[in-house]
Amino acid sequence: MALLESMAMMLPLAAGDPGAAAVSAEALSVGQIVAYIVTILVGGGAAWKVLPILLARLSVSLAGAKSERDSIERLEQQLQVERQNARQAREDANAAYKERNDILREMGDVKAQLAGLTERATAQAQTIERQNHLISELTAQIQNLNEAVHGKNA
Repeated sequence: MALLESMAMMLPLAAGDPGAAAVSAEALSVGQIVAYIVTILVGGGAAWKVLPILLARLSVSLAGAKSERDSIERLEQQLQVERQNARQAREDANAAYKERNDILREMGDVKAQLAGLTERATAQAQTIERQNHLISELTAQIQNLNEAVHGKNA
């Protein structure tokens, strides 16, 4: 009697027709599997035809779970590879930014040196211009003195 009461409690968990449940695409819950097994043991007859189908569905469900786990593991591995690639890309970008900053710093130093050299060149050009002007004046004075000296002697 206790067996019939427990079956009566489990049968609502199972679909109305074991054959329909066996070929449906829905996954079986543990309660449904237990109810079908109890029905098979108690009912006999037609249940023996449904048992191979139920076992096949159970193995397909287990294979699907393994396939899902394999897919998840494969995706996690791909994610790990992508994270490593992203980490490497960040490190490469940081190295490139550092190199760019070093080049910009060196360019700033070169520009400062160039500005200093330009200033010195301008000062030297002005000095040379003054010296050329003085040389011209001195040359003119020498010519005047030579004319004055030679003019008096002649």
